[in-house]
Amino acid sequence: FEDWTDVQYETMEVYPFSWIYYLSFIFFTAFAFLNMVIGIVVNVMEEEHAKARQESKKDEPTISDLQAEILSMKQMIVDLKKN
Repeated sequence: FEDWTDVQYETMEVYPFSWIYYLSFIFFTAFAFLNMVIGIVVNVMEEEHAKARQESKKDEPTISDLQAEILSMKQMIVDLKKN
């Protein structure tokens, strides 16, 4: 990519509208590079969010755990009413 401007100016002497090619090439490559960088950043953020979600699920009780706890509380209430 060194001295590409020299090539541009030389081709513009022969083909005056060749600047359209160079300008579109710069825009499209910059657009592709920017999309690639954004895609990588979003992918990394999504992976980290999935890891965090997975870690938070480990701390949450399951439905069966909650049902067992409710049943034990009901039993405690019934035992208190008997006494």
